[in-house]
Amino acid sequence: MSFDTIDLLTGKVFQVTWDVGRRCNYDCSYCPVHRHDNFSKHATLEELKNNVDFLFEYVDIYMEYRKHKVASFGFTGGEPTVNPHFIPFAQYLKQTYEEKYKDRWEAGFALTTNGAMSEKMGQAVMENFGHATVSYHAESDNKLKQQVKDRILQFHYQGGLHDFTVSVNVMFHAEYFDECIELVDFLKAHEVDFVPRIIGEEPDSKPTFAHKYTDEQLAWFKDYWRKKNE
Repeated sequence: MSFDTIDLLTGKVFQVTWDVGRRCNYDCSYCPVHRHDNFSKHATLEELKNNVDFLFEYVDIYMEYRKHKVASFGFTGGEPTVNPHFIPFAQYLKQTYEEKYKDRWEAGFALTTNGAMSEKMGQAVMENFGHATVSYHAESDNKLKQQVKDRILQFHYQGGLHDFTVSVNVMFHAEYFDECIELVDFLKAHEVDFVPRIIGEEPDSKPTFAHKYTDEQLAWFKDYWRKKNE
């Protein structure tokens, strides 16, 4: 007997989302407290490796019976890269897959990150993952935001050497709207894939969200998507 699970977004690909931890180096007003904090204990390298072993064994069992032997692993948080063991964890992840499972089923590894990381960390991300989705948060300080832009360009221009791609979620904050538009122009100039994201969509029902868009700002979104669709 064989089977495939199918959904409208991912088709036949077996999807795995790994929450690496709550700890984050940001404290965005629109990010709920159950998604991030600055005090949660980091997972140890041994714990991370044990989870890699378990997860691959689990997926491998499924793949024995699936027709479409492709899996997609997405890593998120918190901010995954703040874990001090992230680089050896990423290396172990890729090495274990390539040594034990590469000939059995296909896998893709993607990272969701705020991009506030060193050039060294950026290099490790490119070497061990296939894609990064960078979320740009305008509430952070200018030094961090410049670091994020540097990592985006590092991923974009050096990624081809590692079969690696990058895309950007521009988290459009109402109070930093012009800055977000400037970032969109920056990404367009470098031909970096991006999506402008509305945040705090329900300010009346969720008062923890920090802002509400003006009619002019909402019109910018409508105009952007109209031109994009055309």
